[in-house]
Amino acid sequence: MKRHFQVTVNGETFSVEVEEVGGTVEHLRPAVKPPAKKASPVHQAGLSPRAPLPQDNRTVTSPLPGTVVEVRVKPGQKVTAGQVLLIIEAMKMENEIQAPAGGVVQEVMVQTGTNVASGQPLVKLG
Repeated sequence: MKRHFQVTVNGETFSVEVEEVGGTVEHLRPAVKPPAKKASPVHQAGLSPRAPLPQDNRTVTSPLPGTVVEVRVKPGQKVTAGQVLLIIEAMKMENEIQAPAGGVVQEVMVQTGTNVASGQPLVKLG
């Protein structure tokens, strides 16, 4: 016996057809192929985005919550655009926080082991 259901997954509704054999579900497949979604950008190791830099100052902020596992710069150090400033671990993934522009490190506001929130200031460039 085949039965039709409307199933909502992550806010998107799908029409599915279920075939019941002997009281157990044997086959589950979409009755209608869901429309393809446009892929969103995915950050992969080595392809981390540059950290956001507010327009009103030169402070690099955290793009996500996590724990600082490595700080690679110190005050007075010259950095170039794209250079890794520090690494934040989030959900067991290490995320490289890169300098959005070249400059000189004025202040490092976190240290290894610091828990950071999204948007929290990390490094001030001059």
